[in-house]
Amino acid sequence: MHPNIDHWANLALNAHIYIREVRGNKIKSKRRPIFLMEISNNAICFLSDLDIPTLQNVVFGFDIEDSKSQVTLLGKIETKGIYEEMFQYRVKLHNLKEHQIYHTSLLRTMLNNLNYFMISKSKIGMRRNINQLI
Repeated sequence: MHPNIDHWANLALNAHIYIREVRGNKIKSKRRPIFLMEISNNAICFLSDLDIPTLQNVVFGFDIEDSKSQVTLLGKIETKGIYEEMFQYRVKLHNLKEHQIYHTSLLRTMLNNLNYFMISKSKIGMRRNINQLI
């Protein structure tokens, strides 16, 4: 695993990716940590050390958790790019109307409970902030 992901993944708000479904068949895969960059009602953007193919028949699961609660979201990768030697992804989330208000409320609470955090690496200070659009 890329060392930067280890530092980013050790935050109060943990996020993981895993494969949930391939061509309609349920899959039970291992989870890998990701760093959330942006969260909205219908999409998330994250960084990972994984080079994930952008296949339309694969549904990914995302567990976002803090010390009190966990939200599980499902979606498909829309776009892929490179950001600071990491892979950056944008995922369109499945429309879960019956859970959307609950998930949005939990995510908003999680993000609001985060203290502004600073991770320093040697002499260079790196600020981390999550864009919140929910």
